Amino acid sequence: MKRFLLCLCTVILATAMLAVGAFAAETVIYENDFSDASTISDFTQYSFEWAIKDGGLYYTGTKTNGSADFGHILWNGGSGLTDYIVEVDYMNVQTAGGIVFRCDLSKADETSNGYYGYLAFIANDAAKGAFGCPNTDGVWKNNINVGKSGNCNLGSNVHIKVTVKGNDIKVEMTNIDNGKTVYSYSYTIGSSEHDTANWASGTAGLRIRSDFASTSAKSANNAYFDNFRILTADSASEYVPTTPTTPTTPTTPTTPTTPSTPVVAKAIDTSNLVPVYTNTFDNAAAIADFTQYRGTWAVYQGKLFLSALAAGTQSYILYGGDMDLVTLEDYVVDVDMYNTQTQGGIIMCSDYANVTGDTDDGFMGYMMFISNDGTLGAIGAGLSDGKWYQGNIEVSKAVLSPGMDIHIQAAVKDGVVQITITELATGKVLWTHYEANDFWSSGTFGFRLRGKATNAGLDNLNTTAFDNLVISTFGEETEPTVVKLTIGETVGYINGVANTLDAAPIIRESRTMLPVRFVAEAFGATVGWDGATSTATLTTADTTIEITIGATTAKVNGQTVTLDAPAFIENSRTYLPVRFVAENLGATVAWDGATSTATLTK
Repeated sequence: MKRFLLCLCTVILATAMLAVGAFAAETVIYENDFSDASTISDFTQYSFEWAIKDGGLYYTGTKTNGSADFGHILWNGGSGLTDYIVEVDYMNVQTAGGIVFRCDLSKADETSNGYYGYLAFIANDAAKGAFGCPNTDGVWKNNINVGKSGNCNLGSNVHIKVTVKGNDIKVEMTNIDNGKTVYSYSYTIGSSEHDTANWASGTAGLRIRSDFASTSAKSANNAYFDNFRILTADSASEYVPTTPTTPTTPTTPTTPTTPSTPVVAKAIDTSNLVPVYTNTFDNAAAIADFTQYRGTWAVYQGKLFLSALAAGTQSYILYGGDMDLVTLEDYVVDVDMYNTQTQGGIIMCSDYANVTGDTDDGFMGYMMFISNDGTLGAIGAGLSDGKWYQGNIEVSKAVLSPGMDIHIQAAVKDGVVQITITELATGKVLWTHYEANDFWSSGTFGFRLRGKATNAGLDNLNTTAFDNLVISTFGEETEPTVVKLTIGETVGYINGVANTLDAAPIIRESRTMLPVRFVAEAFGATVGWDGATSTATLTTADTTIEITIGATTAKVNGQTVTLDAPAFIENSRTYLPVRFVAENLGATVAWDGATSTATLTK
């Protein structure tokens, strides 16, 4: 995870792309962590040559316009964007650089100020933030505002965030390394004599200066940008009021409480689940225990569909039957989602007693879902005020395409949320993500669908369907089985208990080989032997391994795989490669060279 995410844990991700002027609060318009060099094609370069390398966006040192000291790069989309949020990490700051926004793509050129929009930037001396814009002729008319020096200098790493909504602009800059504010400024478009253009719409991008003689700073291949993101602006509450409020009399400070221990996110193990509710939507009565909000849902063709919207753009349906299920804690939702189009997915931990249905986001719980354009996976939340949690908790890269049949598994346990999206036809995992989050800890489950995404021509109504719903709780955790074997020793240990082996493990051709029966049976497998073909078969409830003596390949559940060493017979005992057997029985292998001991854990 990049430094921006580590240091700014409150910065929010969002979902997907919508039509200009019709964005929902949860929308990510565009994002790029510059890990893929080919995504440079998403931008048009001006004045300098830019390149994506080593996980960042760099100015490489070559000018395309010999007279310009500044270069800019603009996202090719968003020519009509108006209200949005732009964020980026400006890493290893050298001299001036930052975010340009509301840029007129139709006018953009290679002159120093040829982005034709606003600029929020770190100043030439790398010590402060500033804000300004050129006029309609691309001429800079002095800075609109310059901050004070401090909390930033050469080599700093700074997170820059711009929010623009209507005539209001808010610029925030934070030192990533120490969390201190570098610059904060609110501006009303048209209120400065230096702002004669009043840029009303346009795309966003980045700008940098090549060098600054006063500090001998050079940006080429030194400074870079990372974690560039454009989101929709969702609320006027994001803007700092320009009129100062009357200070209140300070109260007596209270004694600080001891902070709670933060949740350390660890992947949720869903291998041992106990189903507590299933629904295959085989008949119309299958939704009798569900309450519908803002639309009409129906069961037909053995699946659950949203057939009509009554209000807003989203409709959801929540289970309200067995109260033990309505107030579930720590559980897993599995469902198949057919012909995925625009936004939709699983709701869980919904505060059923307080759902209002007055807003599209009033389900008060988590949502694990597919984005508006049908290409991204995401985790989000509806809050207790009926609004969407600004941005999202997490958003994937593009991993799907409209029309896919997928399986979504959503899990919540011990303050961690997790989503896994799998292609239904192949079983391929398209995206999985988990992280600590405690917005909601218990509640009911259900689904939500957007009616249409008109910008993409996508329509969920009577098109996208849910099926094979399974709600599970977590089974009792069992202690792992630990097997220890030492080369040349005829005593092996299972969870610390000594057992006599019928033959000692040995090393052949740098591979540890073991007597098969002891390890197989320790991990719950049965061992069969076919003398006619000299084949050993190890079988568990879900795995069958077939290994023939002397062969360089084996079969696991019918699929041919290559062995790292062939099996052999010595002193009437069958020896198999320890790592191959253990890992295909679901165990891990650790080797201690000092004691020549293999430890197998499952």
